[in-house]
Amino acid sequence: MPIINSQEALEIMNNQGGRIFSVIFEKRSNGLDRKMNCIKKKPLNNGGLRYSPIQHNLLNVFDMSISEYRSVNLEGLKKIKAQGVEYMVRP
Repeated sequence: MPIINSQEALEIMNNQGGRIFSVIFEKRSNGLDRKMNCIKKKPLNNGGLRYSPIQHNLLNVFDMSISEYRSVNLEGLKKIKAQGVEYMVRP
């Protein structure tokens, strides 16, 4: 399993071109791990957000299981699986 850093992980997620990928990350709210199958869609209407996600080390994605937008904690990212390749993420 290739080991990558969080910046490389961000590039992989941003470059999926509409393909589904999965992530495992630690939630900020309670410290539990969360697995999410998601897709990087066009950005949310930034006029509707009151913060800049990237300034808070977050990436907005569309969660396929609940059909809603969610934020991935980039600081707590542990694994990514994209295009059949699983990556371990190190800070």
